[in-house]
Amino acid sequence: MGVGFSAKIGGVLLFAVGLFLFLPTVLYLVVTMLPTAVALVVDRSASRAGWLCVGGLNFAAGCPGLFELWFEDGSLEHATAMISDVFALMMIYGAAALGWLIYMTTPQIIGTFMQMTSDRRIARLKAQQKKLTEDWGPEVGHDVD
Repeated sequence: MGVGFSAKIGGVLLFAVGLFLFLPTVLYLVVTMLPTAVALVVDRSASRAGWLCVGGLNFAAGCPGLFELWFEDGSLEHATAMISDVFALMMIYGAAALGWLIYMTTPQIIGTFMQMTSDRRIARLKAQQKKLTEDWGPEVGHDVD
């Protein structure tokens, strides 16, 4: 059963009221979370997990400013001053860039680790096969028809 027209209108009105009641927070989050939005649009991988990695670090770097906005001075002027602070934005966007770096390098690191583990296992199995051949003779290594 679908949502009625009046419920949709109520939801939009509630969103609009919330937007204006929390305008400094919304403004701060829109500006600081831009790298996450870009990651959500740009990531076309099968898992689409890039925005989670970028967004997690992006949000974590923006939290101190968000807490400052909520618990110290929640005015629109303070929010505007915070988002115009170049060093704070560099830290927040730098954390998002670190999220991209982690997202891009983790598969290669895991792949290299798994390759090394597989190579060690193959070497161990070959050594075990050689020992069995020495103990039981070369017939052990042949297929039986």
